[in-house]
This record gives sequence, structure tokens and C-alpha cells, in this order.
Amino acid sequence: MMANLIMAGILLCLLGLLLAGAKYSPDGAHFFDRENSGAMRGFWCLIVVLVHVPAGYQNRLQDMIGSFAYVGVTFFFLTSAYGLRLTAVKRPEGIRCFWRHRLPKLLVPCVLANAVRMAAYAAGGSRVSPWMLAAIGGWVRWLLVCYLIFWLCYRFLPETYRDWTVCGVAAAFSLAVYLSKQSGTTWCPEVLGFVWGILLGRWKNRFTDWTDKGWLAKNAGLCLLSGALGVGYLMGKGIPFWGDYVLKIVLGMAILGLILGLNTKISIGNRVSCLLGTISYEVFLLHDVSFFMLEKAFPGLNSGVFILMSLLVTVALSLAVQRISARILDILFKKQQILQR
Repeated sequence: MMANLIMAGILLCLLGLLLAGAKYSPDGAHFFDRENSGAMRGFWCLIVVLVHVPAGYQNRLQDMIGSFAYVGVTFFFLTSAYGLRLTAVKRPEGIRCFWRHRLPKLLVPCVLANAVRMAAYAAGGSRVSPWMLAAIGGWVRWLLVCYLIFWLCYRFLPETYRDWTVCGVAAAFSLAVYLSKQSGTTWCPEVLGFVWGILLGRWKNRFTDWTDKGWLAKNAGLCLLSGALGVGYLMGKGIPFWGDYVLKIVLGMAILGLILGLNTKISIGNRVSCLLGTISYEVFLLHDVSFFMLEKAFPGLNSGVFILMSLLVTVALSLAVQRISARILDILFKKQQILQR
């Protein structure tokens, strides 16, 4: 009972954090800008933490919310693709130094997170190896594959075919990996968010024009559709392919469509949510370390207390790693500019 009460309080706080400072802005100029997308990333990265809570600390409410946390990973793929396309369209010449700019931003935080993980494991009595410093998690590898697909298409294909080829190859990659493993796969549905990000970048104005007329009715319809699909997913997510792949993708599309539809006229973002958005990548990298540290330091914690402390410790670690990463990246990019002169 206590765990569910704490969990309900956590969810209310997260929702309040997302909506604090929200305002009705019918002109739509704010739609999916840096502040709004950052606030959404900050919200979803904390929701994602809930799905990975160790089995011994899970509770019914956490498990129900965790069933939909995959939308957060889908959203992160979406924002990555949207940002890549926006930058490539504005500065086409930048594709030639794509990896020089993108790889450090991915790998520097990854190495620092590995260093934190090694220190935590060593302090907890677990064996560590120097090779752990260079480890790249499965989710980061998936993101790198998407980056590679995008770079190849935008570097070597005519403009007419770029977006469609990126979408087609990313979708084929998702399906091929799913079919090759059949069950127990990870991120096969979520990686389709990369496709949605490319399409959103291409059709952003069409989407906002479509939602402009009958905005309330269309979003109400998307809400009902998301609810119906959500119930169906809870009941059928164990069904191979149709439940754990197709339905999962369709539900993710409906929820993201609702979020984006609401954002066309409702602007969100505040200092805290935007700050969380800047550390969302680090949160993905470090939340498992927080679980390990708390399990070792405070065994037998109440489920709700464990989850609350996990969120707080994850945010603290992520802030520290992000600040150090920012300084290292600043030095690296300044050296690159000097070498280019």
C-alpha cells in the first residue's frame, strides 16, 4: 500500500513538472522547438527509468506505467532523427564532418558513465575490467546504426531519395532484427521513432496545418485511440509479432501523435524540465548504476522509496557527468577548430 502511494506521488510530481509553466499558444510558433522538445525528453527519460527497476523492487503501479515507458525511447529516437534532419537541411555542407561532431557527443558521456559504473562496481565488491571503460551499451549501438544509415543516405544519395531511403532502411533493420530473434528483442519497435522523426521534419508544416482545424476534436480522438490501443496492448503484449511488435508500434505512433498534436497549441517547458532534457542521454546511461548503488547501500528498501531514491540519485549522477562531458567536448571542439584553420 505504501509503495503504491509513493509511486502515485512520484507520477503526480512528474506530471506536474511537465505541465508547470504550460500555456495556450494558438499561433503554434513554439511547436517542437528546443524548449518544448527538451521538456518532453526530460519527462520521458524519467519514465523510462521506471521500466528498468529491479524485479525485487517493482510494484503493480510501476509495472503498469513501465509497460508504456518504451514510448520514451521511441521519442528519443524521434528527436534524434528530427534534429539530424533539421541540421542537415540548414547546413548541407556539415554532412562531410558529421562523425567528427556527432561521435564525441555520444561517446564522451558514454565513457564517463562507464567510469562511474566501474567505480560503483568496485566499491560494491564486484569485479571490474579496464575494458568496461570502452563498453558501448546496446541502445547506443542501435542509435549509432541509425546515425550510419542517415549519414550514408545524406552523404551519397540525391536529395529526392534521402528521407525515403533512411525510413525504408531503418524500418527494414527493425523488422529484420525482430524476425531474427523472434522473442526477447529490445528496441525493435522503438527504433521506428527514427522514422517518425524524419517524417516529422519533412511534414512538420502539414502536421500543424492538419491539427489547426478541429484541434480539440482531433486530439480527443487521438486520446481515445491511444487509450483503446493501450488497453489492447496490456492484454495482448505477449502475443508474438502482432502484440509485441505491430501493436507496440501502432500504440507508440498514437501516443506520440497525441503529444505532438497537443503541442501545436500548448507550449510547455520550465527551468527544471528543460534541465532534465539536457541530461536525458546521461539518465539513459546511468540509471542502472543508481539501482546497483542503492541495492548495495540500502538492501531491503520499500519499493516506492527505492524508486524515488533511484530517480534522485540518477539525476544527481547525470548532472555531474553532463557537466564534465560539456567541458571535455568544449575542449575537443575548440581543438578541432584550431586544426581546421
